[in-house]
Formats: sequence, C-alpha cells, structure tokens
Amino acid sequence: MRILQLSPQFPYPTDEGGKIGIANIYMNFSRLGADVTFFTFEEPGSPIRQEHKAEAEKYGKLVLFPHSTRNTKARIIKSFLTDTSIYLKKHNNRSIEEFFDKFIKENKFDIIHADHTGMMPLALYVQSITGLPLGLRLHNVEYMIWKRYGEKLNLFNPLKLYINRQASILRLAEKNLISRADICFSVSVTDMERAEKLNPKAKVITAIAGVSEGDWQPDPEMVRNPYELIHATVYNWIHNIDAIKWFIDNVMPEVNRLLPESRLKLLGRNAPAWLGDYRNIGVDPVGYVDSVHPYLNRANIYIAPLFVGSGIRIKILEAMAMELPVIATPVSAEGIYATEKDGLFIVDNAKEFADKIIFLAENYEYARTLGKKAREFVLNNFTWEKSVSIMYDEYNKLSGNKKNPSFRD
Repeated sequence: MRILQLSPQFPYPTDEGGKIGIANIYMNFSRLGADVTFFTFEEPGSPIRQEHKAEAEKYGKLVLFPHSTRNTKARIIKSFLTDTSIYLKKHNNRSIEEFFDKFIKENKFDIIHADHTGMMPLALYVQSITGLPLGLRLHNVEYMIWKRYGEKLNLFNPLKLYINRQASILRLAEKNLISRADICFSVSVTDMERAEKLNPKAKVITAIAGVSEGDWQPDPEMVRNPYELIHATVYNWIHNIDAIKWFIDNVMPEVNRLLPESRLKLLGRNAPAWLGDYRNIGVDPVGYVDSVHPYLNRANIYIAPLFVGSGIRIKILEAMAMELPVIATPVSAEGIYATEKDGLFIVDNAKEFADKIIFLAENYEYARTLGKKAREFVLNNFTWEKSVSIMYDEYNKLSGNKKNPSFRD
C-alpha cells in the first residue's frame, strides 16, 4: 500500500506529544509494510537538522516544503477581517497546491492520510485531483482547545473575543471537515464521542494513542527517590507554561513545606528563565535532555497539570509505562480511562494535588505497587502497534474500493 501522509509538523526529534503521535503513525505504517511518502513543512530560515532528516528517511520518502505555519501578525490581522480559521488557513495556500499538481502526476498513491484537521484542506485538494480515499487522524478535536482557552481568559482580556470567535469558526469548519473524510480515527473514546456529537454523519472509529513497549522499559537497577517528582513538556505552547506555573505557585509550596526534601524535575526545551527563581521550594529546571529515561527511572511520581487542551497526553502514558503513578488534572487525563487502582490520580484543585503527592511520597512501597499497575494498564490498553494496525486495516479496505481505480494504473 502506498500512503501519502500529510503532517503539519516535522516530528523529529520526538520530544513532545504531538510529534510523538505523528512519528509513531509514520513508523508503524512503514513497519506494517506500507510505502509511505511523508509530506510536511520546513520553516524558512530554520532548516531541519540532517540527523533528524536521516531518522525520518529510515521509514519512507521525506518531502519537505518550505512554508511557515507561525501565527504571524499579518495572519492574525487577516483572520480578524474574514470568517476563516487562522489554524486551517496557515496550513495551505495556492503555492502548496501547485506543488501537488505536479507531484501527484509523478507519484502514485493508494491512500491519503491527514494528521490533524489542519491538513484537511490540503488533503481534500489532493483528493479532488486523484479521487483517492482519505483518512483523517484526529489527534484532538481542535476547536476544543480554542474554546477552553477562551473560557480561561478574564472577561476583560481583549484576547478573549478573538479566541472565542476563532473557536466558533473552527467548530463549524471541523464539523464539515470530519464528515468529508472517508474515515476518521480518534485518539480516544472521549474524542470519538466529541466528534460524533459535532457531526453524526462522520465515520469515526477509535485508534487509541499509546506507547511502543520496547521503547519504554524501566530499569530495575535504578534506585528511585521517594521524594522526587517529574514533569516533561515543551515550553513553546502557552498552555503548558500556564499549567506548570499554576502548579509551582499553588501546589509546590505546600509540598515543600511538609516534605522539605521533595524535588520537582522539569524536563523540556525552551524552559523560561523564571523557573530558576523557584529552586528554593524544590523546583529543578533541568531543560532539554537527549533521553528522559534516566529521569523517569529515578523519580517516584509524575505530575501532569493542564487546563487547556484536547486529545490525549502521551507523556502520561509514557510515564505510566515507566512504572510511575501519575497525578493529573481532568483535562490532562482526558481520554485515559485509568483509575487510582491503575496508578492514575485525577485531581481538580491545588489541595488535592498536594495531598496525593504527599501520600505517595510517604507511602513509597504503595507508590511502587501502583507504578507496576500503571505499566500493566498501559501495555494492555495503549500501544502504537494496536492503534496503527487499526488504521492500516481500514486503509486496506478503502484502497480496495478506491473512487478512481484507473488513476494509479
């Protein structure tokens, strides 16, 4: 099977949830025997490193198109003046379509796969000139992120009106787009229900995100610190920054007061400098690391605060696979149907967060038991192999009933 995978971002290195999801779909399509052409954008002036390109080329043909998807001032102003979504508009233009006019004549495919609704306008254009079946991977229901962001903003914040308007525009666009795909793959049962409510005519099945077991093996020789907390993220998304600042301001002081030996290790690129101001209450901004494994092996508890988002937090699944119990907010835990018995604690206020941390730190053996339960739960229910196999099987069915059988001959 020849798959054209359209992605809004280059996924290597796989150091954040969105990139992890896209990369694992790409890699597992290849491992299942597909001939994959991976199309994505390269930011002008910021070339992708050669070793990362080489990693991508292990699994298929890499096609990089020079194009910026940044929310520039010009794009924001233009979005004020039109009834179009800035999120959708920035992922397609006429020059990209003209590239595909020629590219499609020189390359033959059986399936178009779009990652995120942001790639759907381009995917639909390619479908219009090929007649090929089209699948959409709903890594999240995007309008929900905008909607939740708007709800969090103060009533007098001038940004609130713009965000709410964009959420409304995007909701209507997604309602249309998900029904135009031949099949949609939701990242969780929660998002499947959300998509079906948005448009009952859409064909949506769940292909749950996950982990690759071989990549997430806890080291039994490592000695864990009962008082060490850990969180891994990227700091180029404002909602990640807001969430960790909330945790540091509202939870960490109480944890540090009752457990002075507690330490919070913060991993991730582009960490703001102000994180260093909190070392006195046990915050250690580690920054970007080549491998998170040694840190996950040393910690006792993974924390996952988030208040704006959609989809599923892959970082939580990875932490659970590394035998860490996780304490998370409802938005952060969304789509992961684990319970406290499975090692996932869901809390909705600072006091509960602190109480759970203190409890697990003071009951180390119980935390370790929960860590093993967490790993078992994830490996039984959330793996990339299962998820991508579902997509691949559906694509095999669709490619056997392609809309334009003569196109590929």
